[in-house]
Amino acid sequence: MRSDTFKWIILLSTIIIGLLVAAQLFWLNKIYKYEQKEFETSVIKSIKGVYEDLKVTHSNSAHLQQLIEQPNLQTFLFRIDSIPPKDSLLNSVLSNLEDFGVFADCKVGLYNDDTHSYMFQEYLPTAVTKYPVNSAGDLPLYKNPYAYVNVYFPNRYQYILSEMTWWIISSVLLLVILIALGFSVFHLYRQKFLNEIQNDFIQNVTHEFQTPLTTLIVGLDNISKPSVIEQPEKLAKYTKLMKGQTAYLKQHIENLMKVLKTEATGLILEKEKIAPNELIKNAVAQLYAPIEEKNAKIELHLEEHNHTINADSNNLYVALLNVISNAIKYSTNPLIIIETKTFNGSYSITVKDNGIGIAKKYQKKLFKKFYRVPKGDVHNVKGLGLGLYFVKKVINAHNGTITINSIEDIGTEFIIVLPNH
Repeated sequence: MRSDTFKWIILLSTIIIGLLVAAQLFWLNKIYKYEQKEFETSVIKSIKGVYEDLKVTHSNSAHLQQLIEQPNLQTFLFRIDSIPPKDSLLNSVLSNLEDFGVFADCKVGLYNDDTHSYMFQEYLPTAVTKYPVNSAGDLPLYKNPYAYVNVYFPNRYQYILSEMTWWIISSVLLLVILIALGFSVFHLYRQKFLNEIQNDFIQNVTHEFQTPLTTLIVGLDNISKPSVIEQPEKLAKYTKLMKGQTAYLKQHIENLMKVLKTEATGLILEKEKIAPNELIKNAVAQLYAPIEEKNAKIELHLEEHNHTINADSNNLYVALLNVISNAIKYSTNPLIIIETKTFNGSYSITVKDNGIGIAKKYQKKLFKKFYRVPKGDVHNVKGLGLGLYFVKKVINAHNGTITINSIEDIGTEFIIVLPNH
């Protein structure tokens, strides 16, 4: 299974994991709201039980609900017509809360409408309380025209969450398992992707080096023959062919070594005053073998003042060599136009060809390490996928930019812009 297919599997798995997490959060929210409702219902039942125990109202049981107010989620007020003894009230409140399964600390205050103040405020902790007695503070005063009992639950939210402990633990465990599964799948994909890259790279190196090495071996065998030595034209032909293949190998090895060095230590620049026009001329001169082999035409439109810039001569030279070499390589009847110019404190180098072009969907990946634009069989695409990766590294290190304009079957244009100073 190729990594592209595996990528879709990971995407689908991620969506499923996301949906599972969303569903779990949805149900946690539903359960939280349910527990809140259950808490309120149980407290109201407990207050009705206090009415039955103490007979502190003249209203019948059918109207008790109307005597209970809830100013906020933590506070319950219930109206009374007569003042009960303190101990009786506190014992009744605590016993009724426990009877209806409410084991949350509360603070009880008895409000007297004659004095407009609380007659007393008492904190009622449960047997398993985890909170200090003074955690509730003073009860807020609601100046109603009647006496009432204020039952305040300072730790209501913590209590409801504690009731959901197993739901929360199971949800956290599920979330951890899903995250671990996600990381495992991603790691597996990454390992598979790296293995594919490694295998492709080994095959590419073998393929790219085999042809020039075979040519060199054949050339050496031929020039050692007396029949060839005695014919200067044949000797020159084989020598030239071998020089071209040697230059081709040298370029690949330079790319590979520079990339390996860059990955190990970073790209170290040794800047100096250089004239890009001269680098371009030298690069074109070095590529004489592929230029002659493909009968390529090189047009140089170089800015006439031969401006200099601060740059690393060696690295920039290799970068230009790669771009021009690709322009020749991917053109059937190459016509390469190289233009330089200065503008607004910048220096631009444009390399334009009439080659096979690059589809839009591949252009964003063009500068990735080991990436090669697929054209049928992967081995029909020459190169190790390191050239443009190194070019991008060099241009970025110079605080420059490289952009691409390309149309399939029409040609490609690379534009390099470097700071002038």
